[in-house]
Amino acid sequence: MWYVLGLMLVGLAAGASDPYQERRFQYLVKNQNLHIDYLAKKLHDIEEEYNKLTHDVDKKTIRQLKARISNLEEHHCDEHESECRGDVPECIHDLLFCDGEKDCRDGSDEDPETCSLNITHVGSSYTGLATWTSCEDLNPDHAIVTITAAHRKSFFPNRVWLRATLSYELDEHDHTVSTTQLRGFYNFGKRELLLAPLKGQSEGYGVICDFNLGDDDHADCKIVVPSSLFVCAHFNAQRY
Repeated sequence: MWYVLGLMLVGLAAGASDPYQERRFQYLVKNQNLHIDYLAKKLHDIEEEYNKLTHDVDKKTIRQLKARISNLEEHHCDEHESECRGDVPECIHDLLFCDGEKDCRDGSDEDPETCSLNITHVGSSYTGLATWTSCEDLNPDHAIVTITAAHRKSFFPNRVWLRATLSYELDEHDHTVSTTQLRGFYNFGKRELLLAPLKGQSEGYGVICDFNLGDDDHADCKIVVPSSLFVCAHFNAQRY
């Protein structure tokens, strides 16, 4: 073995002393370096093209996708419960959300995002094309829910008490509009507006809006009979 190793070292020494072999070696090294530079440039160009085609997914898009998935899943909670936002399913009573005490294991029931008042800002209007399936023989037309007053009581902070109006068109030819004064509340746990006609009004519909689409600007709304919550119309609402 030592004899073979000695022959290899002699051969290498002879090659190193040969100018032709040295030039050939330098040529191969330079050629490989050029090839590596070429590949690095191509990789950089591909990265640049990729960056032009796509962008980072923002948190709002992620929330909307999660909301769509959640709406398709079976609900684990009872009627008056809502789910905590952690990855492990956990339900607590919806009155325990935003009451100042952390009841979810991950504390998400008191998270600033959960307890945001953004949806209930006075002047916020939510509108969409209402499709009537019962109660009224009306063509699809825009319905508008507008928040006119909001109050959160310090001794009962898990609800925001609201006044609002519901408006929708009765006749598209003479543009007759029905407007109902509403009162109700916002449920933090369910992310839901529940509104009924003010006392003293002889007739009128209520509204239930579920903000289950991943943000505070879009909701799935229903126009209902107040006494039974029978659904008369649906509209996908957007804040404007």
